[in-house]
Amino acid sequence: MPISCSIPDVSRAKSPGPRVALSTLLQIACCLLLVGCSFPGSVPTTVKIGLSAPFEGLHRDTGYQVLHAVRLAVRQRNDAGGVGDRYLVELVALNDFDEPGQALVQARKMAVDDGVLGVIGGWSPQTADLAAEEYQRLGLVYLSPPGGLSFLPTPAQADPTFVERYRGLSGGPEPDPVAFWAYEAAMRLLDAFDAAAREERQLTRTGVEAALGQGDVD
Repeated sequence: MPISCSIPDVSRAKSPGPRVALSTLLQIACCLLLVGCSFPGSVPTTVKIGLSAPFEGLHRDTGYQVLHAVRLAVRQRNDAGGVGDRYLVELVALNDFDEPGQALVQARKMAVDDGVLGVIGGWSPQTADLAAEEYQRLGLVYLSPPGGLSFLPTPAQADPTFVERYRGLSGGPEPDPVAFWAYEAAMRLLDAFDAAAREERQLTRTGVEAALGQGDVD
């Protein structure tokens, strides 16, 4: 929303008294305050990508593998200017223990946060299938490994830059196939954010879903 300020022209004023000078200073200060304010209805500066994964329990290693990978994708996108040249990206990571019931609980938490525009999760076929139905009902994009983790291939030749940066976040451990998949999924989802942001005045879940549908994403 444009903001106009009217600052009196005092260049021709003749010996303004203390009261007039004080009034002028107050008007200038008000204008400076207005420029620094954000008003209701202004475009938000951040959007969010969700990660539902096991951070406790039997499958916690998988959870942290994918967490480091998605964090890396988000960091790289923000370092490159964000999405649509307008938004920075935040990561929302919730623990689902890789259990179908908990995955449903976390799906509903993701959905009530309007800033979350897409979610990555589903690290077992049972969790992925049940959660996918719930995310579809909630109108939120959801990406999960096709067929479960056992079907994820190991990259024939890993990008050494990715591996080095991943190890910087993980504290040393190498990325396994699920980390490679999560990184690529996050990048595809962020690309959809970017495409939608360039088409819409304000980024929406519907726009992200449409942008994702135009790409080759399973």
